[in-house]
Amino acid sequence: MLSGLVLAWNYSTLTVASPGRLWRFYVARIARVMPLYWVVLLYLVLQRAAHGVPQESLWRHLLAIQAWSGDYAIGQASYNPPGWSICVELFLYAVFPFLVPLVALLSKRFGVAGLLGLIAFAFAVQVFLVALFTAEGWAFLSVKDPSSGHRWLYRNPLPRLSEFVIGVSLAFLLLRGFKLRTRVAGWVQAACVVVVLVVAAAGPSHARWMLPAFYGAMWTVPFAVLLLALAAAPGAWLSRFFATRALVTLGTASYAVYLTHRPLLSFLGKDRGSMLDQPATWAVYAGVLVVAGLCLLIGEGAHRLIEVPARRFVLRLVPRSRPAVTERTTSGVSA
Repeated sequence: MLSGLVLAWNYSTLTVASPGRLWRFYVARIARVMPLYWVVLLYLVLQRAAHGVPQESLWRHLLAIQAWSGDYAIGQASYNPPGWSICVELFLYAVFPFLVPLVALLSKRFGVAGLLGLIAFAFAVQVFLVALFTAEGWAFLSVKDPSSGHRWLYRNPLPRLSEFVIGVSLAFLLLRGFKLRTRVAGWVQAACVVVVLVVAAAGPSHARWMLPAFYGAMWTVPFAVLLLALAAAPGAWLSRFFATRALVTLGTASYAVYLTHRPLLSFLGKDRGSMLDQPATWAVYAGVLVVAGLCLLIGEGAHRLIEVPARRFVLRLVPRSRPAVTERTTSGVSA
């Protein structure tokens, strides 16, 4: 959803009818996500080789198409588990130039009502799929089952189009000048935070790994409203908090932290579940803080030393016939 919003905000006039701009868009997306992805994958390949572990379906991971596989071991349980979402991201990048002109046309012809209708339709698709998978029992199948909700509604790229479309639609609402009063936005932001915390704490059934089919539909509305409230009122309390230097720094390095944290945990002999399942003592809390700090440190280093230089190198290889690819000033958030 956030990627859809950021991309549409920056590339609202991109079309497939402009081959030069289209080429630069795709190269910029590859430069954004793939160099660090490949570096982490190379580390994991070498680690496997050193331990005599077979390199299974490596080509899928090299191309970042592993999430399309019905095999859970390929899709999410081998090499770098977070890599499945990069597969989803690349798919959404691929369809974006075909999608954004349609949303732009809808916005031009039907205005805010058309955009809200599209958002409602995208969410209705999510709800329908969840209802279907629940009624058929597929939502409750093991994550390793090729018919499971985990495969089709969680890690498969296609259902993620709904969230992406909502993000693109939110961007066009903002481009049409949608604003919120600071005080109103502050209350909306607070309400969204409360809803998220209540849903997350409502019980283990809402967060069980065995019920990933519900995740998208469960979080879509609060996060869509929150994103809109953040972007439409920069002066509101949560907007200002996220705009602080520390949060912006963490945000720009978040992709690197995301890609490196699981290999680092494995290297340290740690597991997310085992750390949280230990008895609640100060030593355990301190250990979690130390591990989290290491993850942030390694992620920041990977961002500064690998991700940013590699992206700049790739972009320098692309000839530019016009001053800019985007229509708007680059923000602190990348997609």
